Amino acid sequence: MQTKSKATQFNATLEVFIRFLLFACFAVICYQLLFKWLSFEAINVTNYLCIFCAFLLFPINFWLEWKRFQRSVDQHDIPQSDQYHAFFQGIVVSFFTPAFIATTFGRFGIKDRMRNLQWMGAGVLTGLAQFSVTMLFAAIGSCYLFGMSRLYMTLSFIGAGLLSLTAYFFILRYPNAWMRWKFIRTLQEFPHTPMKRQILIWSVVRYLVFSVQFHLILLGFGVPFELKQLFILMLSYGLITWSPSILFGKLVLRELIAVAVFSWFAYSKEEIMLTAFFTWGFNVLLPVLFALIRISSTWKARFFS
Repeated sequence: MQTKSKATQFNATLEVFIRFLLFACFAVICYQLLFKWLSFEAINVTNYLCIFCAFLLFPINFWLEWKRFQRSVDQHDIPQSDQYHAFFQGIVVSFFTPAFIATTFGRFGIKDRMRNLQWMGAGVLTGLAQFSVTMLFAAIGSCYLFGMSRLYMTLSFIGAGLLSLTAYFFILRYPNAWMRWKFIRTLQEFPHTPMKRQILIWSVVRYLVFSVQFHLILLGFGVPFELKQLFILMLSYGLITWSPSILFGKLVLRELIAVAVFSWFAYSKEEIMLTAFFTWGFNVLLPVLFALIRISSTWKARFFS
């Protein structure tokens, strides 16, 4: 009876804590929306159609992220309802942490250790796929923009991309001496996903959607499109990926890196800052708001049922 009472008290405390976290998420998002997004006084939008088209790419990007996640867990027998819970939970966590943390530990539940390992494996898989794509495109951008003058940068991107691709396709085999540990045996018994090529293709498409969205927003602020912009953005994404950060620092770093790289090539700082911020809003803020609404009615059943 005493054990049951302690368990009930723990659940009640945890319920209050989770409610507080959800409220904190919502409050932070509202702060960003009301005091940062809507406080710009010098926004000079010259083409609202481009901004609107960029906004319409948000659900496409969201769907691509869901398909990548779904393909990464196809080899496991996981109910779709659990997949939805974990996917939306990871999106909320991604607002506060680097993406890799959100897609692995951020999807953990409380009770099922084996399921948590499956979420972690899926997060590692999709993270490696997207990282590889970003690094290889960054190498292309660096090579086009700098040629041989900054060869070390291009080689760094190529090396990171190839190492990531190797880890992505490599099937890990543990030494027999390690098999005495139950955790290692569990990892070894995990079924390997047959969808690695599909996940990589979805990652490329998602990267292209991000790029098109960025250039559309830039057009909306009156910056004419040039071929060089494609390669500058490739380089920017590569450098942004190399600089993980948390909470508000994530937003600040993304903006500052984009501004620094584009300013190097004589682009106006103001338009790049706004474009980076709107891209963040469409692809981070809106999905988190949607995920909060989605999980607000299901989190209790997920943790306490």
